[in-house]
Amino acid sequence: MTDGPPDIVVDFSPAWVQLSWGEDVDAWAPAAAAALWQATGQPHGVQDVAVLAATLEVMARSAFLVPCFGAFVFCPEPARGPRAVLRLTGIRCSGGTDGARLVEEILLPDGQQLLTPQVEHMSGPGLPRTRIRQRARAEEDRTISDHIAYLFPFGQGAWVLSTTLPDTAEVERWLPDLDELSAGVQLQVGA
Repeated sequence: MTDGPPDIVVDFSPAWVQLSWGEDVDAWAPAAAAALWQATGQPHGVQDVAVLAATLEVMARSAFLVPCFGAFVFCPEPARGPRAVLRLTGIRCSGGTDGARLVEEILLPDGQQLLTPQVEHMSGPGLPRTRIRQRARAEEDRTISDHIAYLFPFGQGAWVLSTTLPDTAEVERWLPDLDELSAGVQLQVGA
């Protein structure tokens, strides 16, 4: 398709594991858990890997409840478990990629917003992108969480990496790692 999104690849640190749409979660979770533990260089046993694998499996299945192209799980400290899951989705916008229109596609309803959304255009390594940070209240259980999305515009839409962090105190701690993942998004060579 000539009007589809460009093919991308994502370069990421060993604190992240990737899962693609349609991948066998039952096989992926133990392999991902073992890789995360091994990357730390810390001593660990079979039980440590099994506990992390069980958590990764639940997170992976949750990430794909809504169709997406893939997910990236952030787990810098395997003993504490994963800290975030970023889903890779796409949006289309007829008439081209007006930056404000793309941002509007990502914003939560005004009634859920607790703070004015922060919209930041980022440059440097990686593709040009826009980071959107929102603090919102869930209608069903009244919990407060931070929603972070990275938009990568293309001709008729954008790739989107997005996550919801329920522990608002951890957002500032992990935001540089989320930014680093977004900087790892590149056009696929030959695309």
